[in-house]
Amino acid sequence: MTWLIVVIFQTMTGDVYIFTDPTFETRDACMASIYNKEDQKKYVQKLTHEYGKVMPILAINCLEEDQINKILNSHSDA
Repeated sequence: MTWLIVVIFQTMTGDVYIFTDPTFETRDACMASIYNKEDQKKYVQKLTHEYGKVMPILAINCLEEDQINKILNSHSDA
């Protein structure tokens, strides 16, 4: 299984960002990265670069890649 970091922003549209790099072999490894201060700095830098500003974050979690794809596919079919 491949685990990815998913960020949900506190915006009117509920924007979501999925980090495809790095990937993790276990949820525990993924969660450890979320709580690692040095890794957090890298994630914030990436998000700031992508959006051009600091975005308000509602939640961050680790999800299995197949589950993410199922969720995305179910919304694209609607």
